[in-house]
Formats: sequence, C-alpha cells, structure tokens
Amino acid sequence: MVSDAQEQKRLEGNLRRFTLFRLLYTARFYYPIFTILFLDFGLTLEQFAILNIVWAISIVLAEVPSGAMADVVGRKQLLVYAAVLMVIEMALIVFAPIGASNLLFLMFLGNRICSGLSEAAASGADEALAYDSLKALGREDEWAQILERTTFVVSIGFFVTMILGAFAYDPSVVNGALAIFNPDWRLDQELVIRLPVILTLITACCVLVTTLGMHELDDGASDKPARSGSGLGSLLEPFKQIFNAARWTLNHRFVLFVILAALALDSVGRQFAVLASEYYRIIDIPVSWFGFVGAGMSLIGIANAKFSRYLVSSHSPFFNFVVLSSILMLGLIGISFAIPIYGVLFAVGAFAMMGMVQFQASYYINREVGSDIRATVLSFKGLALNLGLGAASLFYTVLVATLRERGAGELQGDALNESVFVESLSAFPLYYVVLFLLLVIAARMTIRQCSVFFQRP
Repeated sequence: MVSDAQEQKRLEGNLRRFTLFRLLYTARFYYPIFTILFLDFGLTLEQFAILNIVWAISIVLAEVPSGAMADVVGRKQLLVYAAVLMVIEMALIVFAPIGASNLLFLMFLGNRICSGLSEAAASGADEALAYDSLKALGREDEWAQILERTTFVVSIGFFVTMILGAFAYDPSVVNGALAIFNPDWRLDQELVIRLPVILTLITACCVLVTTLGMHELDDGASDKPARSGSGLGSLLEPFKQIFNAARWTLNHRFVLFVILAALALDSVGRQFAVLASEYYRIIDIPVSWFGFVGAGMSLIGIANAKFSRYLVSSHSPFFNFVVLSSILMLGLIGISFAIPIYGVLFAVGAFAMMGMVQFQASYYINREVGSDIRATVLSFKGLALNLGLGAASLFYTVLVATLRERGAGELQGDALNESVFVESLSAFPLYYVVLFLLLVIAARMTIRQCSVFFQRP
C-alpha cells in the first residue's frame, strides 16, 4: 500500500482516467451507420468485406504481443500508442476522398489496420493499469465497484453516441438544427458524410490527452519485477513474457477455464449481435428504429453490471456460469421463433451476455493473476474471444450454405434468404449446448480439485 500523498493522488487519477478512457474510446459516432458510411464513401461490398477481414487479422496477430509489451515496457506507453493509432485511424477517413478510387481503398485499409492494432494495444493494458493502481492503494476488493461504475458511464456514453451519430449523418436533421441559429447556415452532403467521423476524431484526441495524463506505476509500487537487458535479449523479452504467461495460465486451470467459459458465452452472443440488424428486419422492426434499439441495448449494460457485481460477490464461479448460460439459452431459444416485434425482447439475452462476460472474466482473472503477467493473460482472454467469434462465424457460414443449398429448389431470392436466416436461428441454442457440455466435461477430466469452481466469496 502506498503512503506518499502525491503517489496516492496519481493512483486515484489512474482509476478516474481508466473510466474516462473506456468512455471516450468506445464513443464512436459512426457505429450506427458503420456499413453505410463505407459504402457512401465509394467502397464496394466486396472491399468492405476485405477491410473487415484485415481488421480482424490485425487484432488477432497483435493481441497477445501487445499484452506482453504492456507488461514489459509499461501499460501507459501501450495506451498512449493505442490513442495515437486511434487519432490516425480517424484522420485517415476524415481526409479520405469521396468516390471510388485506389487512394480511397488504401486510406480505408490504413484505417482498418490502425484500428485493429489500436484495439489490440488497448486490450488488457487499461485494466492492468487500473487494477494495479487499486492494488497499490490496498483497495483491490473494490475492483467490482470500479467495473460497475465504468460500465454505467460507458453505457450512458454509448447510448448518447448512437443517437447523435445517427442524427449527425442525416443532412435534413443537421441543416435543420443549424437553421435554428441562422437560416443561411448549411452543410453540403460531402461534409455531413464526414461529420460522425469528425466527432470521433475529436474524441480520439481526448483519448490521447487522457492517456498522456496516466501514471505508470513504479516497480516498487506493484509486484512487477524490474526489467533490464539490451540488444537481442530485450527484443526477445516480449516473447519470453508470452511463454511465461502461457505456462502460468496452463498451470492455473481455473483462469484457463474462465477464459474458455468467456469464449463459449461471448462467441454465441457476439455472433448473433453481428446478425442483429437482419433479425430486426425479419421481425418487422422499422429500419428507422434500429439506432434506438441499439442504444436501448447499451442501457441494459447498467443493469447487467449491477447484476454481475452481485453474482461475483455472492455466488460461486460455477453458479455464475450456469446463470449466464441460462440467460443466454433463454434468449437464443426465444430468438429462434422470430416473433414479430416482441422478439426483440429475446435479443436482450444475447446482447447482455457480452457485457456480463467481460465483467466477470475481468473480475476473476485480475483477482488471480500477478501484476508481472496481468496484461498478457488479459490479452489471452481478448484473443480467445476473437477466435471464438471466428469459429462461430465459420460454423454459421457453413450452416447457411447448407441450408441454402437444401432450400434452393423450393424458394428463390428474398424468400429463400429469409427462410434460410430464420431456420439458421434454431442452430444457435444447439451450438451453445455443445460448447457448454464440452467445457464442463473438459474441466471435470483435467482438474483434480474442482472445489475452486464452487467456492463462494
């Protein structure tokens, strides 16, 4: 525990800046119109798909090395690096030419690469710095409260961002608002298209200022060992860090299975979230409501955080896993019926899962892992979640192709697409049941003392 008043003030500042960083980093005003934005700039659907693949590859390749670098060179440095990349990422779109061209594609390619590298650099480093600051203050028991507060702030921010981002992309709304102040004020279409990205560039600059104000803990303020070395030794240090963290994780099966449980729950929830707009269309929700539905889902995160805090504070990890699995299964079963309008209520189960998984995985991993490998192990979690989504996406792609081939003789066009989509929804609960059973069987066979899963706080 720190005794110096100035050091204590800096550590308290890290906790506030952690919440502010999460708020600003996720406040991306272009999210409500993400696909439309790319197409309106002049990209094709094929180019859009390629760019998203590049983004995913960038995250997967950089996730674990970034976590190791955070443990080796410092968490603040990685967060500043993530913020700089976010500024570059947004600037590339702000200044990109509108209209199909090779330059347009290259600038968006740079955007996707910077975005993936930034996501990977931020993943784990912010939590590691905040938790170590809390631990240095002797208040690590308050981590669940910090997570709950951060989730509350981020949920409110995301709600506002979704609404403002959608409005900022509508020329009639923007120019109507400007006319209130001066009838002669008017923005042309090209500037309105860039407006959500310009707003996000401003928040990116705020993210950079926030990270620059963070305080890196001294080696004596935590259990991180002092590091030294130069030349080849220093270049190999991140890889040694990854190896040491991987060996530790494999030897601490509780943490390993926390990561695998997060993978199982999150992969199914996120796969549905990717398809959510099509599901809304199928259940007859007007397109104009999509932004409000998404914003409403973000507010559910507030209740999820409170519920998650109650679970980790009062019940065993296995009980919590069963509760989360039950919520997800209830949502997936309801979704499979594609009930008009009211079917949106079942989507809550899938969307809630992503936030609850992040909360509980963060709580358990930070509680168990030492400071010297904290960011690296957290990056393993991030990598696992992305790989889980990739596996779920591959499974879904094969399933849809199979269903389409089977129904091609009876239906055509939109009718076939709708039939295939609705039929594919019934596979989601079955897919998760398989994952659940495999995980429970693997834990039972590989862990001799399973009592840790049943221990209440």
